[in-house]
Amino acid sequence: MATANEMEPMLNMGKLSSQSSRTELFAFDEETTDVVLCVEDKKLHLSRGVLMQASPVFRKMLAPDGKEKQNEVTLPDKPHEEVVLFLRCVCPMEYVKLNEGIIDVVLPLAKEYQVNSLLQKCEDWLLTEIEFIVGKVAGHVKETQTMVEFFAKCLLYGTKNELESLYNRAFELLVPYNLIRYQNTKFYKLLPDKIKWQLLEARLVKIEKTQCIGDGSFPEEDEYVSEVEGVLVESPCVIANDPIFTTQQTPTSFACAFGVPSKAPARQRNPNLYGTNRK
Repeated sequence: MATANEMEPMLNMGKLSSQSSRTELFAFDEETTDVVLCVEDKKLHLSRGVLMQASPVFRKMLAPDGKEKQNEVTLPDKPHEEVVLFLRCVCPMEYVKLNEGIIDVVLPLAKEYQVNSLLQKCEDWLLTEIEFIVGKVAGHVKETQTMVEFFAKCLLYGTKNELESLYNRAFELLVPYNLIRYQNTKFYKLLPDKIKWQLLEARLVKIEKTQCIGDGSFPEEDEYVSEVEGVLVESPCVIANDPIFTTQQTPTSFACAFGVPSKAPARQRNPNLYGTNRK
């Protein structure tokens, strides 16, 4: 997962730090603060009630009968700047306008501490950004490769953080694209093998139903079924490096090979496999 240092220039943590120091975020307030979080030897003064309401993890940690009965709790192995940003997204006296870089930082912490409100905000932002990208809204247009990598990131985030709507939408959008576009991205590599297989299986099913290998889109299935001998026969599918077929096949021959009934005979099959080249 990306760290704060990897977010430049999208997320300038140095700028956030300077803003935090100027406004003295999470400074001691005798009227409202009653617990201290220690992160990298720095103290953050917070309200126990706010943390317990926002997070069941903090509730268990800070409850009177919890393991951490003292008023000072250390969060080990957490970057101070990332924790500050996370707390700013959680605490009611702060407002942080989300963007992709900020989500990269706070989403893992929202999951770890089970802050459902922040998880939902991150999911809503990512889903909205997806629709802006798909709709080519000004300011959100991306090159195809960058767009596909963003979809892969959303699929990973949806998987790891149990964000079902994000997962489903990202999965749906990735299926039409060639695997080579995203298989070498860090996001795809971090996916569980089960999800990778489901993605490949869904793409194969789509190819079989439409009889066409798409890269970004597939023909409408109903359209194809009703007009397989008509419209689509004029647009042969190209199948690269497939031992069963020669370089260029008609949808009719492709349909026969996958067991789809067709009125026309299969053509241009590889003679090395079938013995003869049927016309």
